[in-house]
Amino acid sequence: MPPDPEDKSRYYLQSLAKGLTVLQALAEAKQTLSLSEVARAAGTSNATATRICYTLRRLGFIGRDQQRRFFLTPKVLSLGHAAVSSLGWRNVAQHYLERLSAEIGETVNLSVLDGSELVYIARVNTDRILPFDLQLGSRLPVYCTSMGKALMAFSPPETVSAILEEVSFATLTHRTITNREDYLHELEKVRAKGYAVNDEELSVGLRSVAAPIMDGQGWSRAAINIAVPTTRYTLARLEEELAPAALRTAREIMRALGGSGAPA
Repeated sequence: MPPDPEDKSRYYLQSLAKGLTVLQALAEAKQTLSLSEVARAAGTSNATATRICYTLRRLGFIGRDQQRRFFLTPKVLSLGHAAVSSLGWRNVAQHYLERLSAEIGETVNLSVLDGSELVYIARVNTDRILPFDLQLGSRLPVYCTSMGKALMAFSPPETVSAILEEVSFATLTHRTITNREDYLHELEKVRAKGYAVNDEELSVGLRSVAAPIMDGQGWSRAAINIAVPTTRYTLARLEEELAPAALRTAREIMRALGGSGAPA
């Protein structure tokens, strides 16, 4: 959007507005721009565009190629990453959860590990699938939930061993994993696929698929899942349609956080 020439407030800096408009124009163009194209996008003269581009080049935000066409430099990314960080990573994740839920029309959750349990820290609820209500701060076991499996499968081995010392493997349904050996085998399958599935292991009538959100070292720091009733999704359909959506959203969150994933 070009600067507003009608804004006569003494607080409005036309030069700053034009400079930011140039950055926006280069970002939206997705290609190099000539000086005249920059001037046209910023709604200013070639002379003013020259001064703006000179300043932005000196500051390191744009460059110029051999054809004297302008382009953004990676330094601009620092502004975006700083803005994202200032929002808080959970607020960033919430945005993507809401978008995913709107896309598929299903419940989406975000959790982190706390001891031998996972804790819900973000949630977009469309259906009450479970016989009990889940809220932010609700806790569930790691061994019978898709997010618990996703978090555990991509945690350091020593962390997994310590957590499993605390797990009792209580039988919750006819499908619940009830021993350590079978659970470790399940984590191997999760690592191979990249996502985890809960097939009525927590509650009859509930299926879910989860994807890990990694930190910069490649360990899981959070996980998202999509929870659905078995009446709408077979296990095959869950993996075919919703697993890719969960994995995509987890990657989007990691990219939004600058590739470093959720903080510890």
